[in-house]
Parts: sequence; structure tokens; C-alpha cells
Amino acid sequence: MILEALNGNLGAREVLNGLENITGKSYLTLRGNKKELLTHRAKLPKLYRFLRENFVEVPLTEEISDLAFELMTKHALLPNDSLILATAKFYELTLVTLDSDFEGPAKAEGISLFGGETDG
Repeated sequence: MILEALNGNLGAREVLNGLENITGKSYLTLRGNKKELLTHRAKLPKLYRFLRENFVEVPLTEEISDLAFELMTKHALLPNDSLILATAKFYELTLVTLDSDFEGPAKAEGISLFGGETDG
């Protein structure tokens, strides 16, 4: 999952399919499949470079941690999902995700979503 203020970033759509574009395998095929993922190890630096060149890391603040706890209890989110949602809300970012678990909570919190629908 990637948090990014998309603001016209045409590369954002590629991130959603970046792993598939590079490996020829779907995200769902590679997810949790270490053996399959490692067969594409030589191709992964290309995806890493794309991410580093087109996206920024944002710091985790005390306010985000507090907000994450609030969102976790409010929306029955897992801790990692609550941190992602809180970060998007705090920085007013669009949440780029393929995880449909974010749909309801993001809408309730006024957070824009960009991505497809899959099982969490």
C-alpha cells in the first residue's frame, strides 16, 4: 500500500500494477508466495527505483499514532491498517490501495481512495 498525494501523478496507476508489469504475475499470485516472488528477484530493483523516484516517505508523528488508535477502535481496523488510514488523513493524502477493507473507513473519514477492489 502506498500513500501519495496524487495531484496529477500519472505514474500512480502504474504503482497499482507495477509488480505485475515487471514480473508478469498478478499481485494476488505473488502475495504471500515467497518462492514465486524470489524467481523475479532480479526484476524488483526496477520497481523499487520507480517508487523511490515518484513517491515520498512521510514521517510518523505522535498525532498520527493517536489518530491511528482512534480509527482502530472506531472502525475495527487492524493496527497496521489504522496507521495507514491515519497517515492519509493527517497529511490529507489519497490512499492508494488494492485492499477493499479501507473502503468504508476511508469514506467515513473523508479520505480519497485510488485503487481496485480485492479481499483484504
